[in-house]
Amino acid sequence: MINPVEALASASGASVPAIRLILSVLLAYPIGALYRQLKGGSTLRNLYIAFTGLSIVVFNYGTDIYHSLLAVAVSFLCNTFLGKSPLLVPVSFSYHMGYLLVGYYYTTSDTYDIKWTMPHCVLVLRLIGLAFDLSDSRKKEVAGKPDAKCIPAPSLLELIAFTYFPATVLVGPQFSFLRYQRFVSGAYEPHTQNAPAYATKKFLQGVFYLVVNQVGTQYVSDAYLMSAEYEQESLFMKHIYLGAWGRITLYKYISIWLLAEGAAVIYGLTYIDAKPGDREYCADELSGCSNIRVGVFENTSKYGHYVESFNVQTNTWVANYVYKRLRFLNNRMLSHLGALFFLAIWHGFHSGYYITFLLEFMVIRMEKEVEPIFAKSEKLQQLLQQQPLLRALVFVGLKYYTIVWAGWCLVPFVFLSFHKWWHIYTVVRFSGFILFISGNIFLAPLLRAVLPRSSSTASSSTAKPTTATGSSSASTDAGGSSEAKKDN
Repeated sequence: MINPVEALASASGASVPAIRLILSVLLAYPIGALYRQLKGGSTLRNLYIAFTGLSIVVFNYGTDIYHSLLAVAVSFLCNTFLGKSPLLVPVSFSYHMGYLLVGYYYTTSDTYDIKWTMPHCVLVLRLIGLAFDLSDSRKKEVAGKPDAKCIPAPSLLELIAFTYFPATVLVGPQFSFLRYQRFVSGAYEPHTQNAPAYATKKFLQGVFYLVVNQVGTQYVSDAYLMSAEYEQESLFMKHIYLGAWGRITLYKYISIWLLAEGAAVIYGLTYIDAKPGDREYCADELSGCSNIRVGVFENTSKYGHYVESFNVQTNTWVANYVYKRLRFLNNRMLSHLGALFFLAIWHGFHSGYYITFLLEFMVIRMEKEVEPIFAKSEKLQQLLQQQPLLRALVFVGLKYYTIVWAGWCLVPFVFLSFHKWWHIYTVVRFSGFILFISGNIFLAPLLRAVLPRSSSTASSSTAKPTTATGSSSASTDAGGSSEAKKDN
């Protein structure tokens, strides 16, 4: 008998694990639609979510589900016996990260493989975040200052359902137990009547990006960048191809995140329950679990826009639970480096991860130094307003910068192994390293010398020194967005 998954894999050219992954994300849509018809209370809802989520993991990874079941068991024991102890967070953090890293050690290869470690890295953040939230809640209660964000320790059934939520168990996005608790209690239902229409929009966006990725890889693939043919291109065309390749590669992630978000929307999980005045959202906003901000991503004019729009919920998690927890260092740069190092090791041991996040640090730092200099040059701003042609040239230049160099920075993340990404960087003559290292050292002083500032800016800077970073830099430093400022 023909295995339909294997038949689809053979017809599409994708791997069997990849087909299982996509089918599982799509399967979450009808499962979510059925969930909306349940009439029982929280217990029945948790049972349904737990059973369907566990089934999805078994479908993808079979007996390897024991890794995640063990993680849930350890979390339950920690939450039960260490719930009021200061050891809760360090024990949970050490166990979950340690187990994940051991898993990487035994399963890693030269390529990105879809194995049990992929959903496990999603699970690790979810359970560590729960430990942090429980610890914060107990501290507030002990101090006599409990608030609406305080949560009780979940029951075993709640913990299983929270961990194995069908729409997010394989690829995310991250969400808090507080969100899940409010959702499963029915608090979001009055605000999710438009969920099917919004989910359809996300589904169609996801399909579009998936098609573009599949078509695009036929022309600019990973294999092409390693080929002798690519080496024969001019240096300019090498960079153009690199930018196109990077964009197409990012569309793969965007497509699966949009599809997963649409499934989460169907359930009604994604409502943003902000208090009036906290945010400028409509009353029934359903983007609370968005992992990609398509509008920001497609209109990038700086690398920082990628950070703000890409993998949003993971970046928010890191901002809340790593970057902000490093404030005792009393140094934003060290906190930023600590957050990026966490992201790198959370991805695995491949050198490519560490180089990618180091490059992110360098680019963000360069942009933070340079951007205020342009903004404070009154003559330059007036010239841009008066000269449409100059504005068009700047637009084209910024598009080249954001697309081409984003592709350049993505090379180590995709090719992982040193000998692969080093080969590609050799072919393009290490141009990005030259740009970003020299940019961090020389660009800001050079621009200050060349671009005249307005008289008002000059006088204010004499009276009171200004810094290149603004009040919102904490979330950007951490690789997150303004969403990090408030947990939903």
